[in-house]
Amino acid sequence: MKEHALILSTARIIIPDVPTIEFVTGLVNRGLTLIEYFGVELDNPCDFVEDDMAAVSAGITYIEFFFETENSIDYDSFNELAAENLILEMIEKTSRYDIKCDEKDIFVHIH
Repeated sequence: MKEHALILSTARIIIPDVPTIEFVTGLVNRGLTLIEYFGVELDNPCDFVEDDMAAVSAGITYIEFFFETENSIDYDSFNELAAENLILEMIEKTSRYDIKCDEKDIFVHIH
């Protein structure tokens, strides 16, 4: 299995105490997100953030999706809409996902 990550960003939002998958997909469907990263799953994304970028990211909510596929993905062949549609289709096809959040970010692991 190949591990992938899709990281979207939006202006900082108030996250419900118990975020639902409908809340997350609603943000994507309304066009409120931008792709920050689409590629292989990073070992620890915090290792790749410079101090000045950490200050900027305080005003941003990141929505991170982690998933596996049997085949590799040609990330460069996906435009923003295609990448968002891929993740929405994966969510629609399964009921197996975990949603976690902290004070400003959301993490979705699709199984």
